[in-house]
Amino acid sequence: MGRIKGIVFNLIKKYNTSNVYELCDYLNITIKRDKLGSIKGYFLNVYNDMFIILNENIKEWEEPIVIAHELGHILLHKDSNICFLKNYTFCITDKYENEANEFAAHLLIDDKDLDTFSSGYEYVTIEQLSKHFCVPEEFIMYKMRGKFQ
Repeated sequence: MGRIKGIVFNLIKKYNTSNVYELCDYLNITIKRDKLGSIKGYFLNVYNDMFIILNENIKEWEEPIVIAHELGHILLHKDSNICFLKNYTFCITDKYENEANEFAAHLLIDDKDLDTFSSGYEYVTIEQLSKHFCVPEEFIMYKMRGKFQ
């Protein structure tokens, strides 16, 4: 099991849920909504008080995806100011974004559900899996990669 998948597994086991809203409650992470233009969301660490700020205009089905991604940042990169790194340094933040996406993929898609859905078909596309689980295709790729780690 990979490092990030292990973190997600332990989180779900500890709190007995993969529901992003419940996990935020357990972890004392406040979810707020604001006008963010083209930004879907970000996390904010204010003296160790954690906030996830969501764009008030994102669609309802997108909320868990954005929350899971930002939760990944909080649990994996709590002490990194990714916005600062992205805008004011030459630091490549792709690694952080990929890790947060991988975290979200493992949190939102249970391995058993993925296997159950796939077992009834001879061939299933990433697009079909993405639509079934209401997640970006990229998340399916992380799950498929994670099955072999």
